[in-house]
Order: sequence, then C-alpha cells, then structure tokens
Amino acid sequence: MGSRTVCERSGLGVSPATVRNAMMELEEMGLLTQPHPSAGRVPTDLGFRYYVDSLLELATVTSEEQERILQACGQGNEELEAVLARVTSLLASLTGSACLVRTPDVRHVVLQRVELIKLPSRSGQDRILVLLISDSGQLRSRVISLQCALSQEKLNQFSIFLTRQLEGMTLVEVRNRLQREVEQSEEEYRLLCSRLWESVAGLSMGGDLIVDGRMNLFHSFAELSRIRDMLAVLEEKKGLVALLDRCLDLQGVRLFIGTEAEWNQRGCVVVAAPFQGGEGSYPGTLGVLGPTRMDYGHVIPLIGYTTQVLSALFSEGSRAGTAQGVWENRFEAGEDLK
Repeated sequence: MGSRTVCERSGLGVSPATVRNAMMELEEMGLLTQPHPSAGRVPTDLGFRYYVDSLLELATVTSEEQERILQACGQGNEELEAVLARVTSLLASLTGSACLVRTPDVRHVVLQRVELIKLPSRSGQDRILVLLISDSGQLRSRVISLQCALSQEKLNQFSIFLTRQLEGMTLVEVRNRLQREVEQSEEEYRLLCSRLWESVAGLSMGGDLIVDGRMNLFHSFAELSRIRDMLAVLEEKKGLVALLDRCLDLQGVRLFIGTEAEWNQRGCVVVAAPFQGGEGSYPGTLGVLGPTRMDYGHVIPLIGYTTQVLSALFSEGSRAGTAQGVWENRFEAGEDLK
C-alpha cells in the first residue's frame, strides 16, 4: 500500500511525506519493496521474517478450536492414517490454507499384540480381521482371506501364540519373522502366517505426505501463475517432503518464508512443527502452506497446539486431553518460535 493509505488506516497522526520517507528507509534496509514506480510498498521475505521474529502477537487457541482438534485426534485406538487425515482436513478449514502432514516412518513401530477376529465368509472364503496393536496403542488393521475354515477359538489360540512370538518386534522384524514361520511351520499355521506376511509386507513402511485444502490456494493467491506454481509444488511433493523432514530434529513451530523454502518461491510460506511418539519414536511433521500475508498470529498457535495433542496421543499411555493448555503456556513463556 501507499503512504497515504497507511496514514488513513493507521491513525499515526503523521503526514504521508513522513510515512513515505520511513518507507524509503525500510526499502533500503531490504524490508519493503516497490513492485513498480506507481505501486505502493509490500513487505519482502526479510520484512515478513522481521515481523514474525520481533513484532508478532500470538492469539490464543479458542476452547472451540481445542475441542474440534481433540475430536479430530480421537483417542489413539484407530489407524494412524485415519487420525492424520481428519487433522489435515480440519486444519485446512481452520487456517484457510493447504494443510500438510509428513506421516511417520512406521518401520520402527514396536508391536505389542496381535488380535485375529473371524468375519462372515464371502465367496466361499473365510475372512479374518487382523489387528496389529503397537506399544503406543496405535492400530493397523487388515482383512485376510483363507481357504481353510478356522474357528474363533482356534484364532484366539493363534493370537496368543503370535503375540508371544512377535511382541516387542518392529514391523520390519515382524515381517521377517513371519517369513521364517511360513517356511518352517505346519500347514494350517503356515497358511495363516503366509497371508499375514503378505498383509504386513503390503504396509507402507516409509513416511508419506498427506495434503488437504488445495482449493484454498485459489482464495489465498490472486495470480493464476502463483496458484499454478503452488499446485505444482504440492503435486511434485519432493521439495515439501525435504522441507518437512528438516523439522523432525527441531523443536517447536518453524516458518519457512518465501526463498527460505527449498523451492525458492516468493510470496508463500510453510508453517510447520514436528510431533513425536513415545520416547521420540516414529516422528512426523504437521504444517500449512499459504501466502506470506497469512494470519501468523492464528496459524502458529493452531499448529503448535495440534502437534502437542498428537505427540501426547501417540506417546505410550497418553491421551489427547493431557495436551490441553500446554501450548498456550509455552507461548506465554516465549518458547519455540523460529
């Protein structure tokens, strides 16, 4: 905006000439830029960085927002991907930006027990629901089919035996152990282990990228070329994944403004924070992608609070409610904003 508009909207009680001189000084410092001679000034990436680091006032996550986040996170007794998909959808709605989650690498998730539940037959085949429950209470479920009929009593026996054999192993170790059981066991148990091995082998072990709120980009960016660039970044994923992975070893909420991001794109920002599992296991990253003029005071506390809830949820023996109030207190103390 121009100097006259600043005077009219700010109530500073100074002349447009005074504001103009101040803008020129800020431009010389690299904090403002003038796109063309007849235009007003706009903040540069450095200007936004100074604003965030020195001037920003953070809002409080409202009780309604807290409740919606807690409901989206659930209580930890369902599949990880389902929880994170709900969270990305909710944050895309709350922030008006595209929401991103770098899902945890589950190769090191430790198995606690196995449950086998008989389902109604279909097309002449017995179907069994397999529940793999981790030490943090997270659930991964698969349905397998068997040619041979097994009673629920027999499945209960297999559940106990498998739990004894596999408890304390990572999913990679589980997969290798099942392969050995397939090669060495008696036929009935071998068939079951074979189908289990196929199911575990089909699990996505490495982290993935969940994206929601792409359509928000059409409201966030005025230029069609900028929207096209942002959609290309989301589609290609590599740059975003590298950026989110940088957060895994960091603390608190991080901002990557414009050219600070991997793809060197002006006018956009990624706000991201990591979340942890029990004892730092299988971490992931939550973030939003939007314009540099986004409402940082609202978005940063939302990301921070949500990652606190997710960390509590995925930690052993924790529940989402334990995170209430944690984030607001940390921000009041001035922690973890970079």
